[in-house]
Amino acid sequence: MGGNLETAYSKRSPLPLIALGLPLSAVGYLEATRYFIHNDRTATRLSYLLLAGLVIFVFKLQQHIFARLAFDRRARQLGCGPIPVYPAKDTIIGIDSLLSGLRAMKSHKLLDWYTERSKVCGKTYYGQTLGEWLIMTSHHENIKAMLSTKFDDWPIDGPRLYAALPTLGPDSVFTTNGDKWHGARSLIRPSFVRDQVADLQCFDRHIGNFVNAIPTDGEAFDIQALLQDMTMDSSTDFLLGYSTNSLVEPSEDARQMLHDFEFVSRESAKKARLGPLLYCLPHPALYAAVKRTRDFIRFYMNKVIKENEKGASGERGYVFLNELLKLNAPADYTIDQMLSILVAGRDTTAAAITAAFYFLARNPEAVKKLRNEIESVGEENPTWEQLKSMKYMNNVTREALRLFPPVATNSRRANKETILPRGGGPDGSLPVLVPKGTSARFLTYTMQRDKDIYGPDADEFRPERWESDLRAGWTYVPFSGGPRICLGQQFALTQISLTLYRFFQKFETIQAKDSGPLLAQTNLTISFPHGCKISVKRK
Repeated sequence: MGGNLETAYSKRSPLPLIALGLPLSAVGYLEATRYFIHNDRTATRLSYLLLAGLVIFVFKLQQHIFARLAFDRRARQLGCGPIPVYPAKDTIIGIDSLLSGLRAMKSHKLLDWYTERSKVCGKTYYGQTLGEWLIMTSHHENIKAMLSTKFDDWPIDGPRLYAALPTLGPDSVFTTNGDKWHGARSLIRPSFVRDQVADLQCFDRHIGNFVNAIPTDGEAFDIQALLQDMTMDSSTDFLLGYSTNSLVEPSEDARQMLHDFEFVSRESAKKARLGPLLYCLPHPALYAAVKRTRDFIRFYMNKVIKENEKGASGERGYVFLNELLKLNAPADYTIDQMLSILVAGRDTTAAAITAAFYFLARNPEAVKKLRNEIESVGEENPTWEQLKSMKYMNNVTREALRLFPPVATNSRRANKETILPRGGGPDGSLPVLVPKGTSARFLTYTMQRDKDIYGPDADEFRPERWESDLRAGWTYVPFSGGPRICLGQQFALTQISLTLYRFFQKFETIQAKDSGPLLAQTNLTISFPHGCKISVKRK
């Protein structure tokens, strides 16, 4: 930890004297003023109102102070310690932290900004934005507690809920808790059973369109843009039974929807990070884009309903929307679930595959090993089981997801007073007592690059690290964990593997065509803000 760091409640506090003195002083002041008012007929009722306000303020302050003292006493009794507070210049509202964070966000270095602050404060600390205190943590034990062992204490709320609500709606599996969440998750789970995930034909057509769209003359191109189109096509195919066909027959509506979807995700995340005071400010462009996005899904939903009424079938046998329609749920509920799966199926998968190509383009030896493994399979059309058994390909994917997890940060809010297992005390080894209503942001990106866990080369792309007996456990959570672990994990991994397989069947080498540091645009998920430019050479 930084040598000049101030820790929360590290000095002996004069709060008991203040707590006793303030109300006595206020009462004395009130009595004296009443005496003067009684003897001065020029005094008005305004004096009484001002005095009443003073008394209310003093007693509210006293109440807060005594509650704080009682909380600190409970923390000591439970063996908990205070955690560091980021040494901001503005300790009242946190304006300097807000402005610094906005600059980092604008330059697409927000994730590195979080990591640098962790180097100052340690893996768990308090930060502040516009008056709201927030626990920041990259300690795997705390992440495990929030996602698993103390799951019920940490519902979706606070910044993460604010970021997801405009895009996904109030009934989404990503914005609900309790029975509503259980119901939405139970509805979605059957869509990701093995038989659906192993249906490679659903992916293969769109992956083929992606491979065919790649320039073969050595020209530089943005592979992220093609992958976003591909995953949009495959996701809408899986969800709706009708693909947007962005790679071959893009419609204006599909292009507008893609633009709106990214805009909503970006602006919602930005509003959420500004804190609750600014979250409710009007944003007409955001909500106009939300409406167009939902209308796009509604159009296809109505199309499928009409096709079903006529007894016609879409392009695919299994369609996720058909399972939703059997419930006869309200249209907006259905749209919320569709958008949730679209975020998972399109955004996170595109980010993961792009990351794999980003790192492979800078590691020719890894490309050579991967191509050798693909050739050793010796199959033009691999089976799902064969893809699953390709060890080096799976290690390439693991390493890309470690260095560039699509959901790089996340947050929860304590619904009661609870305990996090690490971060308290001078060395951070003690548990932390967390007040009810406190939000906590956990930093997956920072944790998965932790040199204490992954060694001195933690920032390097080295798939071979997974060939050892590395047991990452809760130090590696690109698909989250606990009861909310990603249902589409195998769906995404299958699409990533088949994409890499098809790509390196056709191309021998891949070369990076952009330079500079690794940047990340932070929306609901992360992406490469300026694309991922590469060139390829055919076999």
